[in-house]
Amino acid sequence: MTELTHENAHAVDRLTLHLLQDAYFDVVAVLRGAQPKAAAAILAVMEQRVTNTLTRIERDEDASGVVTAVGARLDAIMKQAHGPVATARAA
Repeated sequence: MTELTHENAHAVDRLTLHLLQDAYFDVVAVLRGAQPKAAAAILAVMEQRVTNTLTRIERDEDASGVVTAVGARLDAIMKQAHGPVATARAA
């Protein structure tokens, strides 16, 4: 594999995030359309796993700035994808 420049490595990260975000939105939409109650439960578990993982990384690796930025980005993606499911659960 060819060594990437710093700029190209960032482009790979951005494209990867974009493709995963699109796939996540599609999966959430299909799941919510097919089984809304199951979707709410599955999405809640996924959110909790992300929270647990970020909390562990922050504690074990002293990476609070990175964890905060990643958490904020994932929170925005999940809120956008989950829509009313996340809002209803928070209420």
